[in-house]
Amino acid sequence: MARQARLQSPAFLVAVFAAVAVVITVSFLAFSVRPRSPSTSTNLAFSSVALVNGNASFAVANVSGGPYNAVGFQVTLIVNDFAAPSVALGPNNSVTHITIGPNHYRIVWTDSNGDGAVNVGDSFIVSGDGGPLPALSYFEIDLRWQMQWTAKVTWSTP
Repeated sequence: MARQARLQSPAFLVAVFAAVAVVITVSFLAFSVRPRSPSTSTNLAFSSVALVNGNASFAVANVSGGPYNAVGFQVTLIVNDFAAPSVALGPNNSVTHITIGPNHYRIVWTDSNGDGAVNVGDSFIVSGDGGPLPALSYFEIDLRWQMQWTAKVTWSTP
């Protein structure tokens, strides 16, 4: 006489359901506690990025609202989805040094009219530290104004 096999014990089924519930709960919590990025700005817009000698330059093309004093800005550089910690935007024509992994970058803001505020015509240069930006890379600059809004510009290097 053949013995009927039990498909699963009740303890095993409870353990499987508990494991699934834990995975769903952890996924939900991880998504819900992730920091929200500030909204993308309509207050400040950048021109297209120009690559010159392996470095990137762009200008402020439009500003609405403001004035936006440079002291209120934080800049974040993201390279190939790796972000450096935010740093204060340096004064006119100073070099802001940013490190991501083994690579070092420089960001220079030029205040075209010298008023200490980010205005139309101001320019930014992003370069490698002592050389061009790395090839085959994706870049993003986030310029965040007092945690209220963020202006972004992106480009890729050939």
